[in-house]
Amino acid sequence: MMQPRLVKLTIGAGCLLAFFANSSQAAVVYNFTNFDGPGSGMNAATGTNMNGIANTGAAVGFGIDNAGAFTNFIRNPNGTITTLNINGSTTAMAFGINSLDDVVGTDGNGNAFLLPPGGPVQTLTTPGNPSTAFGINDAGAIVGQYTLAAAVPGFFLGGGNFVRIDAPSGPDTVNAQSINNNGLIVGFYLGTDGQVHGFDAQIQNAHNGQITGTAIADPIIPPVTGEPGATFVFSQILGVNDSGIAVGYYGDSTTSQHGYLLNLSTGQYTFLDDPAEGFNNGVEVTQITGINNSGEITGFYTDANGVFHGFVATPAPEPAAFGLVGLGFIGVGLLLRRKR
Repeated sequence: MMQPRLVKLTIGAGCLLAFFANSSQAAVVYNFTNFDGPGSGMNAATGTNMNGIANTGAAVGFGIDNAGAFTNFIRNPNGTITTLNINGSTTAMAFGINSLDDVVGTDGNGNAFLLPPGGPVQTLTTPGNPSTAFGINDAGAIVGQYTLAAAVPGFFLGGGNFVRIDAPSGPDTVNAQSINNNGLIVGFYLGTDGQVHGFDAQIQNAHNGQITGTAIADPIIPPVTGEPGATFVFSQILGVNDSGIAVGYYGDSTTSQHGYLLNLSTGQYTFLDDPAEGFNNGVEVTQITGINNSGEITGFYTDANGVFHGFVATPAPEPAAFGLVGLGFIGVGLLLRRKR
């Protein structure tokens, strides 16, 4: 199968011209809005991480200050910020949001949580701890991960039902990251090769309180300017919308990370990075962490100093005749982000 090629072109303030895989596929322009959330530091490995986006356009994430403390917040569709109080914790992390502004994550004490608008924080009960909730759909169904003595499976919690999500293979370490309104779950698992790879699962296929994910083929990565000879290492799928378009990132042998979109129906990857990302000690990072039904995406990137910055990007289709310019881009993943 022909792999899509990404073209990166800066137009004005933060515009990115993405790829098309062949002459019949339209190019897509993504208009990036980059920002820093409250409590964001200015040292390497601090800054802003955006982790999910609702169908309303509200996005959730956290700022990391220079001392490593977290400030969780919602970036509203109009660009204003609502800070979140998760039991006063500076180690809690918000990962998912739905159209009701329900937020899920980990409370900093080893418990998955649900925070409705106005609170209070609700601790989610799982068969083992620590646990983390990563995604929530508009019906309130939640997916995440919990810990047992011999496994770290994923979970689905919704409609009064708890379902264990097992890995397609390997040591049964599963991060269930997102669930759309059709019950499609995506995430990543630890494979027999010691690296993580994407999976999906339909909750309707659960039987006796369990379901096993289906492995998704890893991307075939294109060459990337500034990363000669880079090879694929791992892949994380982090979000999915109701059309079955998933997002995530992959890691390569240079330890750089690059974002992608994945059409789960066709298996076609689109590689996409924030145009403002920069190399820091030979490493560049873009993670795409969420996508909604309007095609808006969210995530974060690093600058030349290794500082994280958040983004929300909106797509606009271009005529199919619009040509490719420049070289391709690559995406990489970081298991630490979801297992911080």
